Amino acid sequence: MELIKIYQGNVVSAKELHAFLGAKSKFADWFRNRVKKYEFTENKDYQRVSKILDTPGGKQESIDYALSLNMAKELSMVENNDRGREARRYFIKAEETLKNIQQNQRMEYWQKLEAVKAAFKDYILGKGHSEENYVQVDYEGRKVLFNGEPLPDEVLPNILLTARSFAVEMSKEILEENQISDLENISKTHQHNHEDVRKLLKQNTGKLPEDYNPDQEIKKLDE
Repeated sequence: MELIKIYQGNVVSAKELHAFLGAKSKFADWFRNRVKKYEFTENKDYQRVSKILDTPGGKQESIDYALSLNMAKELSMVENNDRGREARRYFIKAEETLKNIQQNQRMEYWQKLEAVKAAFKDYILGKGHSEENYVQVDYEGRKVLFNGEPLPDEVLPNILLTARSFAVEMSKEILEENQISDLENISKTHQHNHEDVRKLLKQNTGKLPEDYNPDQEIKKLDE
């Protein structure tokens, strides 16, 4: 049951929370006093949201605030009533659900990457090269993706797990189509594809792989 709408999986409307809690003070006063008393920070704990509404008296600005789940939990707790306790439990449960969804999604990305890496390795082994050759070829591709020492695949955030999968799968497809067997050309193809993915990330997100922080080690998600 959705007690209070959670937008984009992690944002709560301050006005909607205020109404649910049944706070006695007016919304603007309630929010201003809570921010001051508990030292919430704009653009960290909340963001101001402004809308222009058409009213019988003309256009009027409506101010709301997008709250983080942590701030929503704390506001619920300090209300110190049954509604507040109910809302806090609801937000805790929502956070747990969101975490499980994110972990499951990341595991799917990881499994996809592991599958395409295994197929890529099989191709290299099938051309008479060693597993050590595969490790070195893939390492050189990863270095190109990061323009230097790469993060281990085990700690890549979702977007970089996807980027790696795309680069490795492209390498496998190109190698198979052209039946490239020379190790040097295999490595050059792999590096070229990681370079292309690096450029694609920059064009579409404005960030490079080295700009992303490592995530929790994927193996720990099973613990």
